[in-house]
Amino acid sequence: MTAEGDLYACVDVGTTTIKLNIYDSSLVRQHSETLTVPVSAEGLQDGEALFRAVRHLVDRGRELGAKSVGLATFRTSTIAWGKDGTPLTPIVTWTDRSVFSTYRRLPLHYKLAARIPPLDIIISPYSPVMKFLRLRELKPTMPEGSMQWTIDAYLAYRLTGKFVSDATNAFMTGLIDLRNPRKIKEFGIVRSLFNLRMDAPTLVENAERIGDAGGIELNALIADQQAASVGEWTVERDTAKVTNGTGTMVDVPTGTEGYSRRGELVPLILLKHKGRVWYGVEGLLPTTGKAINLMISMGLIRDYSDLEVEGGGGAIFIPALSGLLVPRAADAKGLVAGLDLASDRGTIISGLLKAIAFHVRLVLEQSGEKPKSLRADGNLSKSNELLKRISAATGINVERASDLEATSRGLAMLQMAAVGKGRLEELAKVRGETEVFSRRADAHLEEEYEKWQKLITWLKNSRNSFQAE
Repeated sequence: MTAEGDLYACVDVGTTTIKLNIYDSSLVRQHSETLTVPVSAEGLQDGEALFRAVRHLVDRGRELGAKSVGLATFRTSTIAWGKDGTPLTPIVTWTDRSVFSTYRRLPLHYKLAARIPPLDIIISPYSPVMKFLRLRELKPTMPEGSMQWTIDAYLAYRLTGKFVSDATNAFMTGLIDLRNPRKIKEFGIVRSLFNLRMDAPTLVENAERIGDAGGIELNALIADQQAASVGEWTVERDTAKVTNGTGTMVDVPTGTEGYSRRGELVPLILLKHKGRVWYGVEGLLPTTGKAINLMISMGLIRDYSDLEVEGGGGAIFIPALSGLLVPRAADAKGLVAGLDLASDRGTIISGLLKAIAFHVRLVLEQSGEKPKSLRADGNLSKSNELLKRISAATGINVERASDLEATSRGLAMLQMAAVGKGRLEELAKVRGETEVFSRRADAHLEEEYEKWQKLITWLKNSRNSFQAE
């Protein structure tokens, strides 16, 4: 490696892919490697296997000269473990569909309580609270001194022996009330309602010296999408981030004044740093990348390079392979509509790109914000055609940095801030080369957007229509 200054190891813990990226003090990536840890068809993951993969990559970072490490984790996924760190349950990942059955078994009075904001997003099939209840189903009796939380806390505990969680992950559990940044407290009503008696971890900021992780210091802890928002520096208003990976996540900053509900979007903490909190909202289309992989396995396309298809007619492919979140429709199924005798594989590819672009537009509309630029990252953002379609659908230029590893870049920035090697606002200016994509909307775009909205509304209202008998 030809590095400038200190090295910063960044471990990006995705659902099945765990990446190590090492950056130097000029935010130039010097090394990359990847491991995989499978998730079962039921949405469960081996917690010990995940830790071993993370431990290996942390050690690799130390061996390659890094003295600091940051950890970004996939979100809303829970696990129970003992005092010695041994997992007591598998990880209940965000892909676990059994939590929908857990939700449906709730007594009526719970669902009546869910009509009261903010309980409506806490008591829902998508909520991490359901995953805590799922842990209880997997292991009804927990030993004394055991811990339950999201995987950021589990991995930090295994690495440092400290039971901590960061603000971005903790807020998404539904058990911590961070609506007022000056007064952080637990949601006692949620704990009481569901009889959740486990201890809460100590909350840390996203750039904070947490402790020794085996000869290397853990200096950053954050949720993966929020780390990408830091890496793209889309935590301030007038910008927004679009991550096109396994799913398409649109994160829109809403300011620092406090928690804000916008449409059907999920409220987030994007960053907590030096006592200041940056808030945002998110709209997720869960399985866009998985839809691409499905098309590859079916032989419709060879790889991502086949996505560069212009035109394509009026067909729409809604990739609701595991339901929809905007709008909320847990039972929705994927849909291809508008095929005719002239349709070919390009029609289906075009229909998928169109649906992704329309999803981005819908999230921006529900957010009520007017960003002047969109910044795209994630593997699917390598598609120039997709970014052009997002620009056409939203009327906003889309920027793509040459380094698409925004999550790891954000981790490197947070580590540098934690050890006093730079201010985040100044580090954010070091983005490297950037391409800008722009396209004007054609004459039929508004008509097609209206058609797409009608289709997703129909999917939302046609519950169980495609369920197997």
